[in-house]
Amino acid sequence: MFNSKTILIQSLFALVMTGPANAVSKGLDWEIYGSLRVAGEAVNTDGSTNDYDGLRDAYTRFGAKATYTINDDWSILGQLEVPFDLANMELQSPWDPDEDYRIGKLQVSGPLGTAWYGRGWLAFYNYITYPVDYFSSYYSGWQTYTSFRKSETFYYSSPAISGFKFDFATTDEDDTDRNQYVISYSNKGLTLAAGRDDYDGATIDGASASYSTGPWYLSIKYEEQDLEGAPDREIIAGLVQYEIDNKNTVRGYLANGEGVGENVFQVGFDHQYNDSTKFFVEYYDEDGAAAVNAETDPKKYNATGGSVFTVGVRYDFGSK
Repeated sequence: MFNSKTILIQSLFALVMTGPANAVSKGLDWEIYGSLRVAGEAVNTDGSTNDYDGLRDAYTRFGAKATYTINDDWSILGQLEVPFDLANMELQSPWDPDEDYRIGKLQVSGPLGTAWYGRGWLAFYNYITYPVDYFSSYYSGWQTYTSFRKSETFYYSSPAISGFKFDFATTDEDDTDRNQYVISYSNKGLTLAAGRDDYDGATIDGASASYSTGPWYLSIKYEEQDLEGAPDREIIAGLVQYEIDNKNTVRGYLANGEGVGENVFQVGFDHQYNDSTKFFVEYYDEDGAAAVNAETDPKKYNATGGSVFTVGVRYDFGSK
């Protein structure tokens, strides 16, 4: 079994000690930031009388970063980020009432790569799921079997060598071992990735491909989940995005996710009003139960399937 804390201490010590002995400190930099995200929505739940109009948070967060720059190559970062559900005015994620912080990590970056310990975004999500997770509303990223973030995680990301990178994460949250391995390749707008998420008697294998050229962005991902004593499940999802200009973006999404929405269709439009404010309009439809709820309070989560029309705003701020 991996001892994540021991690995962190040994790895961070090794990274720092391999830095130049005559390193000159460049100082400490602070940033306090936040992103307020909320939308009004009209919800049509399949087979339910609980259709409603209301507000839903779209992953509001507040955070702080402290970066200590040792020299041009080496830096140390500490970060803490918490969710806040604006629709319910509570310190919680809009889909997980038990998530009281999103990110809390200590990170070292240098020529040998980046290593962090704590809670943060995981390798499988970063390279397999995120390429199709581009929508602005609450209804984004639901077609996946993996976890987005975990506590008690050690994460290592290698430097890029001829376009190739390797990412590894090991987690011991709630005494459940979880190991993720991802290899990726990027060149001239094309990114390919393949990975495995191995946890608690189950495995998720996945692959993704994305391509960006000019105003166009196209991506596709595949996941297969192998559960002990249960049939395998699969997800295939694709995203197309076009930036009309620097302010307006349209995107469309199709997915078939067994157990996470089944057949899913989504379209959206973003308008970047200024550097800090964005408006968005989206329509989301799923055949099976996943993202569409009969309740706005995550403590009373009741996934039903159905369709949603949502209009919202995002306001970002930061100060150093």
